[in-house]
Amino acid sequence: MFATRLEGTITQDRRLLVNLPHDATAGKVEVIVLYKKPRAVKKRRRSIQTAHPAFGMWAKRADMIDSATYAAELRRRLEQRADGGR
Repeated sequence: MFATRLEGTITQDRRLLVNLPHDATAGKVEVIVLYKKPRAVKKRRRSIQTAHPAFGMWAKRADMIDSATYAAELRRRLEQRADGGR
């Protein structure tokens, strides 16, 4: 198998236009298409107003100022329970 790098264009009717070198021989080929620009993927982001209803439900709790510390404390207490949290 012989490989060469060529540049071309994909038309609106999805045809591939490529200028081949003069020494290209006739026969079957395999084509791998690498896009120069990433194709735009429209991803809709949810706004705060349309987010899940539970989003932010603990935001104003005085006992949860630091959520990581709060979660670590809950885990510590769970591990110290006699039944192991079961």
